[in-house]
Amino acid sequence: AGGLTLAGTLVNVGGSLLLSAASSALSAGRSPSIEPSTLQQNSKAEAALRVGHYGLVKIGGNVVFHRANGDFIYRIVVHGHGEISAVRQVYLNNAPVDLDPNGFVTDELYQHERSRVQVQHRLGVVPETHYGALSDVFPHWTVNHRLDGQATSLVICESVPRDKFNEMYPAREPDVRILAETTKVYDPRTGQTAYSDNLALAIRDFCASPDGLNQPGLFSDDNIAKQADIADRALPLATGGAEPQWRVSGSYALNEKPKEVLARMLAVGAGQIRLMPNGQHKLSLGAWEEPKFTLTDAHVHKVEEFDVGPTHQRRYNELPAQFVSRDLGYQEVSADPWIDQERLAEDGGRLVGPQQDMLMSPTQRQTRHALQIKTERDNPKWRLSILCYASALPAFSEDRVQLDFEALGLSGPCEIDGARLVFDGANLIGVRLDLRAVNPAMFVQRLEDQGRVQDLPEPDAPSTMPVPTFFDAVGAGVQTSANTFGAGIAASWVAAPADSLSPRLRYTVAGQDNWQDIDLGSSTTSAQISGLNEGQGYDVSLAFVSPGGVVGEAVIIANVIAAAAANPPEPPTGLSVVDNGDGTALVTLTTSVSPDLYQTEVYRDGARVAVLRDDHSTQVTLIDHSGAGTFIWTARSVNVSTKNSLTDAGPVTAAIA
Repeated sequence: AGGLTLAGTLVNVGGSLLLSAASSALSAGRSPSIEPSTLQQNSKAEAALRVGHYGLVKIGGNVVFHRANGDFIYRIVVHGHGEISAVRQVYLNNAPVDLDPNGFVTDELYQHERSRVQVQHRLGVVPETHYGALSDVFPHWTVNHRLDGQATSLVICESVPRDKFNEMYPAREPDVRILAETTKVYDPRTGQTAYSDNLALAIRDFCASPDGLNQPGLFSDDNIAKQADIADRALPLATGGAEPQWRVSGSYALNEKPKEVLARMLAVGAGQIRLMPNGQHKLSLGAWEEPKFTLTDAHVHKVEEFDVGPTHQRRYNELPAQFVSRDLGYQEVSADPWIDQERLAEDGGRLVGPQQDMLMSPTQRQTRHALQIKTERDNPKWRLSILCYASALPAFSEDRVQLDFEALGLSGPCEIDGARLVFDGANLIGVRLDLRAVNPAMFVQRLEDQGRVQDLPEPDAPSTMPVPTFFDAVGAGVQTSANTFGAGIAASWVAAPADSLSPRLRYTVAGQDNWQDIDLGSSTTSAQISGLNEGQGYDVSLAFVSPGGVVGEAVIIANVIAAAAANPPEPPTGLSVVDNGDGTALVTLTTSVSPDLYQTEVYRDGARVAVLRDDHSTQVTLIDHSGAGTFIWTARSVNVSTKNSLTDAGPVTAAIA
């Protein structure tokens, strides 16, 4: 075939890495909408992303049904796309709660004569069972409203007396989150499909799933079984106990590019995928195996390229990352950065690499081990590209080889970063290998390399922002003209304990989420909400806000009835009755002193005989055609909110001739 070169009619068939943890998973550009901190919240998006999960995940979800009926509020929260395996724990307002067999919350906070909150789940099978509790109340929610293939929770909240409401429902009905064992994965070692957070099994499932690569035959069962055994290896922890070597706990959006999701999964296990000659692919997680093939001078036809690793501007010796810690309440936290002390000494100072997305890693130990291997791969002592004779073909399917190349004085283990078969027409004539030096010690994690475990507060720990005290809101109107009052609500509270804090007062129609802000001064301790509808219930919220815009915990008073007059009017005064001697009586009185007086009603023997619309504090006389006899007269005041005076004027008894 003449000289073995890459020119002319020679054709290369790629056997290089399809995906590798050596390329930064951050380059995937993952949407902020699937950050763990975001996924643990409850949202009300009209068109929310469908989100899939692997492993043990703490998640909130999107509210797709929110209705009130009588004393109950019903909400359905979709936690994710696809069937999940089980719900381990339920959280209300991020606090863990216990449920009885019927889903009623047993914690004391939600008890008032009985449990006032019930949580039901559907795991997302196809077809799924609809929520019968909704159909019993809302006829339009039929047996066909199943939410097939969507893991959901139904939260039913019952109202409580006002003096209990703020304690039980400080932020209205509570947000719900669950700690879920998510996707079931196939295990070729057992032939069973069941929940597992084994990283190798999850990668195989994602590649096979229509929601992923949709390539069910991508890997052989033998390959996945071997890598699953590696992932299950129990590694000792510096803090005591042990944990599996490579696990997965994380989420992905279905509108992400599957290769980018796969890159994130590979990153948390220092994994690589290689194309094999038979057309299948081979998964390799981060674990050391001794090379099976030794590459010598006799195999090498030509050195294509050689260098001593990345330049000073491109290499690094410190690598930071973030992961979601199971030990710290499933919070997104920064890992203790991996620092390669040997490279640090050689480089003469810190060279920090790019922040790594390890949010599918559940522990710091695993995160640090993946960073350790990645640092070794990205910063090799040397890199070599060589063109080999066909005798080197056994190296094509290997992850690493032993190099004994006297021509360059190179010896020791190295990883294959890329491999290509070289043909001349239909004849295989060689293989091109991209090699990099590797230190086997990087695949073995020492206890002292697991890093310093963080000590953080529980998720959503209460901030130092104070909660408003002695907050009250009652119906109270506003006088808009001499005889006109508009319905409103008066609110009052105790000033914030710090001058730097300002009050934030808001209101919405009861049961709705359309909050309106009231403009307040920074030192205000009372306010009037006007322009409301007489008799309508409103929810009123008060919180303190810092100069930087941080809003503290709000106190909410629910269903405050707006009124034009908050208090009953004073009764009329000076009621007197004089016989006119012609079968009529002269009735005299002075109307109520209350400015919100609407009308004065006069009664004879319990029957209303006159309605007076005179202004307040006005003396009024009227002729009552009672006829002859002895009668009893009374009078009462009615204000603009149709409240009666607590007492009547009178009684006055008079005989009429």
